[in-house]
Amino acid sequence: MKIAIVAHAFPPYVGGLAYVVENLSVNLAKMGFEVEVLTLDVGMGLPKYEEYKGVHVRRFKGYAPDDCYYIPSIEFIEYFKKVKADVVHVHNIGSLLTPIATHIVRKRIGSKIVVTPHYHESGSKWHTKIAWFTYKPIAKYFLQRAEVLHAVSEYEASLLKRDFKLEAVVIPNGVSEDVFNYEWNPPRDRVVLTYAGRVERYKKLDLVLRVIQELKRHGINATFRIIGEGPDLPRVRKMAEHMKVGLEALGFLPREEYLKELSTSTALVNLSDYEAYSIVTAEALAMRVPAITAEPWGRTFEGVSGAYIVNKYNIREVVDVVTRVYNSINNPAYKADEKRLSVNEKILPWHQVAEQIVQKLYL
Repeated sequence: MKIAIVAHAFPPYVGGLAYVVENLSVNLAKMGFEVEVLTLDVGMGLPKYEEYKGVHVRRFKGYAPDDCYYIPSIEFIEYFKKVKADVVHVHNIGSLLTPIATHIVRKRIGSKIVVTPHYHESGSKWHTKIAWFTYKPIAKYFLQRAEVLHAVSEYEASLLKRDFKLEAVVIPNGVSEDVFNYEWNPPRDRVVLTYAGRVERYKKLDLVLRVIQELKRHGINATFRIIGEGPDLPRVRKMAEHMKVGLEALGFLPREEYLKELSTSTALVNLSDYEAYSIVTAEALAMRVPAITAEPWGRTFEGVSGAYIVNKYNIREVVDVVTRVYNSINNPAYKADEKRLSVNEKILPWHQVAEQIVQKLYL
């Protein structure tokens, strides 16, 4: 079986979509399938073709005003019209690459269309929020033309049903096997709250600064550790300086360093407005690092040991959760939660997720 995966991001781009497409495609190739990834290069001058861990990767010029929309070039369209594959798996309805690719495949006989929308209800910037009002019916039109719609969480599936009246097969994303080599090893003399990923305004890192400030008022030495970069980082730095709270901005790190920094945190905190499925949250929970996530998307991890789902605007609630976690570290007799599911029942390595995708989506 030949599988063509279409997505606007692939390594060396950093981000959740690139991570998902990389791990899925590499594991499919390991299973013996012929896998071709068709992706965009937005101004980085990357190779037009490379073989990446057994995967054929083809890059085409793309356009992304304000790092949004992801419009493919004519070169991509002309090449894609000639692609022959048993399955075409298209990712991210927020990219214009998705309706264009879906439209092309619908005219072709013999290719099954699978779409993973990575849908989280709205745009994250003022102009994308406005654009979604007109784009939503267009998105519905093309999502209806997928033979299989795939959601990465029950929460995403509920949004697809509410907004588009469409049913989706739910298969959560996986985590890389290297995550299981690390175990939670938090500091005992201070609180380190970690965020990892793109630093965008909708990620609400300013709320974490307020949590750090409140912890300090209670006499707890606390630091905010950011692993990542993005356009909102300068604003976050200025806020931290003004609020006189500790900030470690480490930038994007090599994989091993990132996992080590994550494992040595008191907790991961992700109070983002929008997430279809937070990979870093899954990685934290897989290594038993407590993860504090926001309603409503945080319900994806409900029942997993160490997962805490909060109202992000209730700073007192977030502070209470962090304090409970910190107390559990320094007092072995203190138990924060009971009767939770094993983490392994909810979070699987990528090779098992790839097997489910083949069985439930492709076949």
